[in-house]
Amino acid sequence: MKAIKRLVSLALAILLGVAALPALAEETPVQPELEARVKDIIEVDGYEFKDLNDNGELDPYEDWRLSAEERADNLLSLMDVDQMAAQMVHLTLVTKKDSWFEKDNVGFALVYEYIFDVEEDDEDEDEDEDEDDEDEDEIEITGSAMNAAVLTNEIQELSESSDLGIPVIFSMDTEAGAAFVKDATFLPDEINLGAASDEALTEAYYQVLKEELMAMGVRMALSPDADLITDPRWGRNQECYSEDTEVVQKLIAVAVKTLQNGAELTADSILACVKHFPGAGAQTGGVDGSPLTISADSIELHLAGFKAAIEAGVAAVMPYGYSTVPYLGGDAVDNSADQSAAVMTDLLRGEMGYTGIIQTDWGLNFVGATLAGADILGGAGVRSTRQLVDEVDEERLADACRRILIAKFQMGLFENPYVDEKMAEAIIGSDAHRAVAREAAAKSFTLVKYENAASLEGQSFIVAGELADDVRCLNSGWTAKEPVEIEGTTILEALTARAGEDNVTYIAEAADVPADLNGVTAIVVVGEKSGTHDPAWGAATLEFPQEQVDLIDALDKAGANVVAVVVMNRAYVLTPVVEAADSVLLVYRPGVTSGAEAVADCLFGETAITGRLPFQIPASMEQVFAQREDMPKDIENPLFDYGFGIDAEGFGR
Repeated sequence: MKAIKRLVSLALAILLGVAALPALAEETPVQPELEARVKDIIEVDGYEFKDLNDNGELDPYEDWRLSAEERADNLLSLMDVDQMAAQMVHLTLVTKKDSWFEKDNVGFALVYEYIFDVEEDDEDEDEDEDEDDEDEDEIEITGSAMNAAVLTNEIQELSESSDLGIPVIFSMDTEAGAAFVKDATFLPDEINLGAASDEALTEAYYQVLKEELMAMGVRMALSPDADLITDPRWGRNQECYSEDTEVVQKLIAVAVKTLQNGAELTADSILACVKHFPGAGAQTGGVDGSPLTISADSIELHLAGFKAAIEAGVAAVMPYGYSTVPYLGGDAVDNSADQSAAVMTDLLRGEMGYTGIIQTDWGLNFVGATLAGADILGGAGVRSTRQLVDEVDEERLADACRRILIAKFQMGLFENPYVDEKMAEAIIGSDAHRAVAREAAAKSFTLVKYENAASLEGQSFIVAGELADDVRCLNSGWTAKEPVEIEGTTILEALTARAGEDNVTYIAEAADVPADLNGVTAIVVVGEKSGTHDPAWGAATLEFPQEQVDLIDALDKAGANVVAVVVMNRAYVLTPVVEAADSVLLVYRPGVTSGAEAVADCLFGETAITGRLPFQIPASMEQVFAQREDMPKDIENPLFDYGFGIDAEGFGR
């Protein structure tokens, strides 16, 4: 393998334009930073370029002075249909096979657990291997952040070694931040941003996400979520901002512009992928993957967030892969949204005028999706390319591939797809980023009942409930799956760290509650465990399990001052909790990294409580059954209405 070659940015406008007029100097191209690990760097006209196809000449697609469109057109002319189809492949990177990148040159890879943490050394490795055989450029990996950067760089090197040297784009499910790397900042889920409804905070939040993704070499975020919350039973409400269209529009625009660093893709952009078009909140009966109940009087409400994202310049849109959209007719009656021409071609491209990339959800029918209008195929593999070539016209493949290539040229990936591995540790999970996560959690917390409150400062108190000692419940399930261990602080641990072990008694269940707790404060943590598509209690109910109700009741009957901390992914029937508890604090999904600490700050009276409900809270399941799945704010006489929240300068202060 050829030695790594680096070329830092040069002040060529000065060096080459000493004798030029000022007007001409402004037009002088500025040499970008190049990094080539496999292919040669060649010099033409006093500038440096990467010889990506290894022919010793400067091809137009290698010429960074040309527009992204000109470069894409040239590269397309050099590609066969197999190479075009391969660029549409968005595989799931649980394990790695070198040939996927150096031979097949696939376009995208969802990173998943492959980069989560540093692999332990193989005990069977030959320790007597000659030092002379070791790579002299090998660096010591000091943690999971650096490890992630090393692994993405290794794969980019494989992609560079392919015939045309087309870089891969790594993506990540980012509902909980860059949470597929162990030491990353696990941010609160999107619902917390909706409860805070703060544009400046939202910008800071997505700036953290952008910086951490950039540092690890991941250049595509499969977020934000523009779905409108309209049915409280849907388990993915935690990934949405609000059931108010104005809040969704406001925050989605901030998210897109922050991630992409403006309305157009550049070398400083994370490619944002807004989902799940045309709005997945209206699930039949709240059951994920069921037909969407969107209708004539609700369609514009569900499209509002997507329109705002498109106006903000979003580079990719993901139609939902698990639900049909009968209202739109045509093939949307029987096909999921990401397999439907009525959804993607007629509505998204035709009526809404969207010209960017369409990224499918993770599915199986890649030919059907492509024929219906999709460009990038989530969950596809290298075997899918042959099927695409055999069953899809070259013109349709070229159309999709061109959009992909233009984005990669705009993002500067052909010049330098690599990241500074040593800098990753300083950026990912930094104290500054953790502070933003803590603030985002704190500003989202919502009081719906506030009686007999007293700061925990100076108290001995009880912490109760299984979720109090569950770190995963602080985020949705969009992180490394069990049995992979994630690191963070539970609410029990955070409160114990603040008060001291001698001042905290933990009670898991009602049977352990003492008979007399007069004058004792009890912090009881209730709600659902972490999940993604399917909520822990199922879609049929929003009522608390009997064991959680029994625990709150037992604490109340024992005379404790009960403070219910509700970890919630959707709008529960809070009635029994509100009746038994003195205070009720909703914390939603506050984030594994700093969420528990934010809860402790709040209960010790150190932070103001200003959050507002991002959805209505039903008083009963009968109210839920009576509301429409596709219409926001239509629960009659809810227990708490949308936007409700009790302000407090500090809990108990």
